[in-house]
Amino acid sequence: MENEPDLHGFQVFLQEEERTPNTIRSYLRAVETYFTAHPELTKQEVIAWKNELSQMYSISTVNLRLNAIRKYAVYKNILLPVKLMRVQRIFSNECIITDEQYHHLMYCLKSDEEWQWYYNILILAKTGTRVSEAVRLRKSDAFNGFAVLNTKGKVRTILFPTTLREELSEYLSKLENQEYLLQTNKRKGQAPINPRAVNHALKRFAERYQIPEEVMHPHSFRHHFGIKVMQKTNDIAYVADLMGHSSISTTRIYTQQSISQQQKRLDSAVDW
Repeated sequence: MENEPDLHGFQVFLQEEERTPNTIRSYLRAVETYFTAHPELTKQEVIAWKNELSQMYSISTVNLRLNAIRKYAVYKNILLPVKLMRVQRIFSNECIITDEQYHHLMYCLKSDEEWQWYYNILILAKTGTRVSEAVRLRKSDAFNGFAVLNTKGKVRTILFPTTLREELSEYLSKLENQEYLLQTNKRKGQAPINPRAVNHALKRFAERYQIPEEVMHPHSFRHHFGIKVMQKTNDIAYVADLMGHSSISTTRIYTQQSISQQQKRLDSAVDW
């Protein structure tokens, strides 16, 4: 077994697999970290590493690093039958904005004439995009009714509902010399805004409008969109495609109930 990992060769291997730059960087860091404490790549050593990681990191982080070292084993043609960590998935809507909170937010933004952020949030809420995708949406996409983005190594089509296009029409006419849909007062023009600016604005509005901070994050509106469309259509395959999920198992979270809802049903069922 080698003591020094072949990071350059592994990087080329990942590039040939068309992995994203972020994935490549995280995989390289994970492999380098592994070999600083574990000189050999064996099942026993990786299991020991997994146990060490589980004491310090979340399951998702542990699995990310395990995937990296398992992929490195594939690159080196080493059999490495190490399982990922598993956890029961219980969906909780405690970090997702409710209908009441959403309508309150939009009403307040209108009342305060925070028009740019009103429309920025409207776009997030009615397209179900990730914030990294939303900041790349252009005026022409709204006019066309759809956007085609290359994201995470996949081509993703984002649709604009008719109600959204109608509400955006007057606003778009005022976006002169501005290429991107999401805008801020401080940054106008041809460059997209930073996703962190969206998150910071939501935290600011959470405090101003007395909305729980934990539900005021960009992904909250994506989840709210997924839940609403699932309730309206009851078509998990359609929602998976709409959300850009590669697996329907990911979309299942929108069919599940929150912890409090599950508890209520359980209490009703266990009456003996």
